[in-house]
Amino acid sequence: MPNVTLEEKLAALLLRNQGEYLSGEGASRELGVTRAAVWKAAGRLRQEGWELESGSNRGYRLVRVPDLLTAPVVEHFLPGGRPAPVLCYEELDSTITQGQRLVLEGIPDHTVLLADRQTGGLGRMGRSFLSPGGVGVYLSYLLAPGCAGEGLSLLTSCAGLAVCGAIAACTGLEPKIKWPNDVILDRRKVCGILTRLVSDGEDGSVSWAIIGIGINVGQEAFPPELADKAVSLRMAGRTVLRAELAAELIRRLDSIFSASGWREGDPAIVEELRRLSCTLGQPVVVISPAGEEQGEAVDLAPDGSLLVRFPGGVRAVSSGEVSVRGLLGYA
Repeated sequence: MPNVTLEEKLAALLLRNQGEYLSGEGASRELGVTRAAVWKAAGRLRQEGWELESGSNRGYRLVRVPDLLTAPVVEHFLPGGRPAPVLCYEELDSTITQGQRLVLEGIPDHTVLLADRQTGGLGRMGRSFLSPGGVGVYLSYLLAPGCAGEGLSLLTSCAGLAVCGAIAACTGLEPKIKWPNDVILDRRKVCGILTRLVSDGEDGSVSWAIIGIGINVGQEAFPPELADKAVSLRMAGRTVLRAELAAELIRRLDSIFSASGWREGDPAIVEELRRLSCTLGQPVVVISPAGEEQGEAVDLAPDGSLLVRFPGGVRAVSSGEVSVRGLLGYA
């Protein structure tokens, strides 16, 4: 797990005193280090992008909160008293892969992993998820559901509700959900969600669900192969601090997964999924190992499955890939 550095401790102190000068003597006393150590730590924070004012007999003052996904900044936006940790990393291969490692080592339920960048971000169907530094929120939420796999049918969809709510709260935008796990803005993907399950070897129950979420926040453009498929919040006309968005997302995930409705098939959850769906009422292509089938998405079942009208009748689709005409480059 990441160690807490002196720079992070100083950053947390500056955030608690935002707008006010913090004397070098006061900072050294509270942090238990010399004033020279505080001065060096402040210099390293400036190199990382923190904008600090300083002067003789005044100390240090934080000018504005930086757009960083570090523990002090994220925790600044989180409500106090959260029992599980939020672990922040500068770089990971994947927050999902790191989550798989940590659950084998022992980690509290509802732990959150955040990375500024990923070198091996995971997408559905074996694809990669582009995860450059400084522009995205790459997060995994570690949940110990304590039930069999069939009780998790709404899990990923509920994560989509949390993402939509967080984006709406922080930007005023109104994203939609393309079944089952893409969050859409301007007919392009702004967020992908991928869930990995870790099963108990003895009874086959699911011991952990690792919910990976990647949100495009600050990108100004995407590579040509993604240009008609991906969008960022900045490209949609909104600027938001990634830590603020991450904290709002964590708060909503905590709220959803601390209750029982997501596991019990709460009708209110399914109704909200219907309201936010950009799949229902649309012509779709369902891609599965058996091949491709064309149909029309007509409704969601109580367990979150997609009900599709095929030429032979309405059938529930619970897995596979669904393409919606007009979205993500599908013409």
